[in-house]
Amino acid sequence: MKVEIRMPNLTVIDVVTAFLEFDGLVLILRRSTSVRTMKEKWGAVSGYLEKNDPLTQAIIEINEETGLDSSKIQLVRSGNVLLAIDPKNPDTSYNIHPYLFQSKSGKIILSREHDRFKWITMKDLWRYDTVPKLKEAYESVAGSLHVK
Repeated sequence: MKVEIRMPNLTVIDVVTAFLEFDGLVLILRRSTSVRTMKEKWGAVSGYLEKNDPLTQAIIEINEETGLDSSKIQLVRSGNVLLAIDPKNPDTSYNIHPYLFQSKSGKIILSREHDRFKWITMKDLWRYDTVPKLKEAYESVAGSLHVK
């Protein structure tokens, strides 16, 4: 028997999260105070799923948020969609579509959405105040070659 849970006031928003690896490190970005949600939280490249398929939207977001165009990145893999509840608004949840890309450059040009970036090992992620489910999103795309 299938049990269906209904939450009539729940708003579900589809987003993409794209991790970039370069030289054995993963890019994290700190969201600026000028964005609407998750201000000053660390995350990967992310954005709302607009009219594109998730992979196309991930590539668009990478270009907008890092300055890296499609010639500077290569898709490694996609992960399973994850559900995250907004900690400040429990009536909002996010369907996260995660991707992992290899970057051919470590040079990042930030958009106004972020005020800092760092290249880190994922085992150091616990040191940062991150957006919900960031570690789980990374683990869904990391594969067996990465330290979790």
